[in-house]
Amino acid sequence: MNKINIPFIFLILCLLYGCKTQQLGNEDSYEIINSLTKSNIDRKTKIYYKTTSSKYDGTQISQLINENNLQFTLCSESFDRNQANLTNEDVILLKEKFKNLTPRILDNSKIQNFSAFTKNKKNNTVHISEPVKFRNEKFAIYYAEGRYGGEFTLLVKENSEWKKVCSSMVWVE
Repeated sequence: MNKINIPFIFLILCLLYGCKTQQLGNEDSYEIINSLTKSNIDRKTKIYYKTTSSKYDGTQISQLINENNLQFTLCSESFDRNQANLTNEDVILLKEKFKNLTPRILDNSKIQNFSAFTKNKKNNTVHISEPVKFRNEKFAIYYAEGRYGGEFTLLVKENSEWKKVCSSMVWVE
């Protein structure tokens, strides 16, 4: 009987530990996500509760990162577009960081505006990657995908708040 209990207990522990590690634990990511969703009250578009690391067809986000897909030409008027020009080193760093991302479940207790999120996959649901910081953590980028397209979004930290400043379309249906 002891031989059965030990493997059973080990299996239970592995399952519990495995489930716990799937939750997004990066506090910096929650800081960015909470900044982005502050003004997202009662919007019809909802963010899926689990981050993504791939495009809808299974292509890894890191494979979408190249100089063409990261040309941020759609910028807010108040933002200096020269800051949106990514260097070759930026592209290499981002590609590596996105390669290491895995899908993670968002922790409800760390989300300030949980009404911006959903567990339902509908036409108005957006899937986002975990944000990746770079350039001394003053900039961040994340991938977002909806029913009709996917894009990279460039963020800048201003006065301890993250603001969306540019987008770069990757694909459109």
